[in-house]
Amino acid sequence: MMRSLSLTTRLALAFGLVAALVFGGAGTYLYRALATQVIERDDAELLRKAERVRREVAAQDGIDWQELRGVVSGNDEFGLLVRDAASTTLLRADAAGSGSGDGALPAVPPLAADAMLGAAAIRGWTDARGYPVRGVRALARDGHGRMLDYFLYQTGAARAQLMRAYRARLLLTGLVGSLAVAALGYLALRAAMAPLRRIAAGASDVTVRHLALPLDPARLPPELRELAAALQQMMDRLRDGFERLSQFSADLAHDFRTPIGNLLGQSQVALASERSVEEYQALLASNIEEYERLARMIENMLFLARAENARVALKPAVLDLERELAGLGDYFEGLAEAAGVALAVDGRGQVLADALLLRRAVGNLLANAIRFTPAGGTVTLRGYAERQGSAISVANPGPGIASEHLPRLFDRFFRADPARANSGESSGVGLAIVKSIMDLHGGSVEAVSPPGGMTVFTLHFPAQGEQGSASPGS
Repeated sequence: MMRSLSLTTRLALAFGLVAALVFGGAGTYLYRALATQVIERDDAELLRKAERVRREVAAQDGIDWQELRGVVSGNDEFGLLVRDAASTTLLRADAAGSGSGDGALPAVPPLAADAMLGAAAIRGWTDARGYPVRGVRALARDGHGRMLDYFLYQTGAARAQLMRAYRARLLLTGLVGSLAVAALGYLALRAAMAPLRRIAAGASDVTVRHLALPLDPARLPPELRELAAALQQMMDRLRDGFERLSQFSADLAHDFRTPIGNLLGQSQVALASERSVEEYQALLASNIEEYERLARMIENMLFLARAENARVALKPAVLDLERELAGLGDYFEGLAEAAGVALAVDGRGQVLADALLLRRAVGNLLANAIRFTPAGGTVTLRGYAERQGSAISVANPGPGIASEHLPRLFDRFFRADPARANSGESSGVGLAIVKSIMDLHGGSVEAVSPPGGMTVFTLHFPAQGEQGSASPGS
């Protein structure tokens, strides 16, 4: 039930509940304060009359019974019972309707004749009607030396009715006040929630083609400006993601179309007429090259997909940079010689990394560096320690990379040549794989290519104990 209520209704109900608690607490305090004050007032009146009874009994010229009865006459709440030492009733003036007779009064010891009448002498009980009664029983010596026992009491019927009416008014006031607070709170919250409704209405108009909130954050309350700004930033990221996805789809179709087109064209030409065994063998060899290229592309794409979902299991170990880079230099030495490029290797220190993934990342950078280095140039591979861990850099001379292309170098299928003239040599995901590998290690990769200078790619590995762990893959 509560889940189906709006936030405005929930908050309004919460306001009403808080108001009910506040009104209830205040009403309880006021009720008890008034009850205490009324009882204290009645007790003071009861003690004053008890003192008057004692004076009337002790009069030297004898008891004036009419005067003694006058102590309680005119007030239906008071009653008086006077008895002698033999428990003979000398005077009984009951409170109207109280039903308090000799047997109805509690058996309490009387106060001594010379004791002071105070609050401690007052006793309380309940009469036959359920009303509270408070009284004083004391001894008094009359003018002839007789010891008399008198019991003065007051019924609380009027007080009980007063407090009952007061309690009902407090309850009614608390209920009406709580409902009023809830209703006014609902109206105030509904007005306060209007900017949120505008944000929701604006968000409903957002589409893939129009990823922007039709709202001016400056016109929103300060508490909602941050929300609107965060939503707009999210939409900016979504727009960037949509653009990347669209570009990725186009690039993927382009790179898959070329080998598939080659396979299809060569096969159709071969089947158009009778061919020799050598020609069929050459066709199969060419097709195998295209299949291998497709297999590499699919394998790279699967690696990127698994890396993004943290399904690549890292097996980090402390590796010797000199040994690892020397091995990579030996592996790429033949490719460098074929391209007329020299390869210089300098590895020092250690790195905490997965050996296979490290070799793959550095290998991709070396392959790119050799491909773009002019004949006679030198590719430099260095490994060294830095303050926050270890680093591996690959530097090469060459045409360099335009500054506008640097931010997108590590995007999938991105190549600075929009015509993709060398699409047969590169799938465009090598640098994306490098970035994914560094993300798995909790590190980073950066590229620097100043005009006329060396193009340098640097892998930064964090120190031991600072790497983020990847979840094991299946």
